Amino acid sequence: MIERPVEVVPLDAGQANEVLLLKGTNESYVFKWLHHSATLGLDRRSEFELQRELSKSGLAPKVIGFDPKRWVLQEYVAATPVSAGSLRCDQKLRLTAKALAKTHQQTPRWQGASLWQKLEYYVAKLGVVEQQQLKRFKDQLSSNERRVLCHLDLAFDHILWHDSLTIIDWEYASWGDRMTDIASTIEINQLDSSSADKLCYYYQLETGYRFDNTQLGAHRSFVQWINHQWLRLLKQGIQHE
Repeated sequence: MIERPVEVVPLDAGQANEVLLLKGTNESYVFKWLHHSATLGLDRRSEFELQRELSKSGLAPKVIGFDPKRWVLQEYVAATPVSAGSLRCDQKLRLTAKALAKTHQQTPRWQGASLWQKLEYYVAKLGVVEQQQLKRFKDQLSSNERRVLCHLDLAFDHILWHDSLTIIDWEYASWGDRMTDIASTIEINQLDSSSADKLCYYYQLETGYRFDNTQLGAHRSFVQWINHQWLRLLKQGIQHE
C-alpha cells in the first residue's frame, strides 16, 4: 500500500511520456503516463523488467507497479540531476562518464532486444530506402566488440547524483556497441568538440577503453540518423492519434 499523495506536481518529461511527482507526507513517488509505445516499438514490460533488475544495485529507481500499455509507478529518488546549474561542466562530464561506465559494466539476465532489432522495427514502418540505409550502417559499424547494455538516452537530466548514481528513463535501453551509446550521449547533450573529448577521456579513465576517433565519428553519424527516424515515427504516430 502506497501513501496517499498530498500534492501532485507535473515534471518535465520527454515526448514519449507524461510525468507527475506524487508528494506524500513521508514518501513520494513518480507516476508516468506512457505514450507512443506502439509507434516507437517500446516494449514497456521488458523495460520495467530491466529496471527492476538494475534497481537492486541502486542504478535505477524501484518499480512499484505498472500497466505496460498505460502507466508506471516508481520510487522518487531525491537527488541532484547532472543538468543542475550548481554543477560545473567538468563535474557533469565526469559523472556522465561514470554513468556510461556503470551501465556498460552491468550484466543483467535481461533478455531484451538488441539495438539492431529495434531499428529493424523502425525501418519496417518507414520504407525500403530506410531499410537500405540501415543495412549500410550495419555493414559499416560491424565489429568484434563485445555487446554491452546501452542506455541510449543518457541526457544530463536522466542522471541523478546523491551518494551514488541513479539513472532514469530506460525505455530505449538495448544490447549494443558502447561507442553508439557514447555517441548518443554526446549528441543528446549537444556537447561541443572539447566537451566530447573530455567525456571520452573520463570514460577511458573509468574503464581503460581506448577510443578510435574515426569510429566514434561514424557512430555519431549513425546516432544522428537514428534520431531523425525516431522523430519521423513520432510525427506519424501523433498524426494518426
